Amino acid sequence: MCERVPIKQAAQELGMSRQAVREHMRRNLFDIGDYIPKEKTGKKQDEFHVYRPKLDRHLGRIREEGQT
Repeated sequence: MCERVPIKQAAQELGMSRQAVREHMRRNLFDIGDYIPKEKTGKKQDEFHVYRPKLDRHLGRIREEGQT
């Protein structure tokens, strides 16, 4: 299972607010994890799961496969 990163930490690493990270994920501007709308979960709030490998790749810390 992938290591999950709290939104607060992801926001610090990205240099933006927590709400901005959530909005970017909601609009599919960042592929750093999963956005699960409240309608799917049956909960009162949307869920956002940020994964370490995807965040690192987004930040350029991990090269894409096939790149030299």
